[in-house]
Amino acid sequence: MAQVTCPQCQTRQEIDPDAEGYRCLVCAGTWHFVRCTVCGERYHTRPGVRAWTCPHCGTPHGRDRRGVSRVGAPLPVLIGALVVLGVAGYFLTRSLGSDDAAPPTPTQTPSSPTPIDDPANQVCRDLVNVQVLRVGALREAADALTADIDALRSAGDPERADLVEDIVAAIGSYIEVAEGGGDAQAATNQLLDALGAIDWCT
Repeated sequence: MAQVTCPQCQTRQEIDPDAEGYRCLVCAGTWHFVRCTVCGERYHTRPGVRAWTCPHCGTPHGRDRRGVSRVGAPLPVLIGALVVLGVAGYFLTRSLGSDDAAPPTPTQTPSSPTPIDDPANQVCRDLVNVQVLRVGALREAADALTADIDALRSAGDPERADLVEDIVAAIGSYIEVAEGGGDAQAATNQLLDALGAIDWCT
């Protein structure tokens, strides 16, 4: 027998390990199980749920009428594709519009931190780490983007700084889900909306 915890009343109970679902003995809540076809984790759902997002790896799923899970496009692939297109577009426009004369290089002391020459471009480079939806990579991306926010504000671009700040907040929500809390669908939507607002990387 396998032990499960009812998501509604938090009561532990035993069920058959191969069960497709169960009815809670305490609150009578009916639950079905779904398994992520990417990472293999199993989760509770209400009967009749046809679409869900894996809170572990972020992959969206749908279910056909027989209840068999089918994979949607994994979220890391979607975000990665957007970032790659944005970076490619940036380099293409940069190479087509470049001048022959190189800008003068500022002189710095070894102990001073390197200023970000082009904060908006740095945001585009730092967004690459967001495509790896693992807690460590997301934390690194949030730290780098926080530095980009400061650089954008220093460069007199508070509107873009606010948009990047929204991404950092969305990353925090996504990390909370990855660590077992929060609403996976809301965190995914928040992250996608925040990334979609960054229109200068495309």
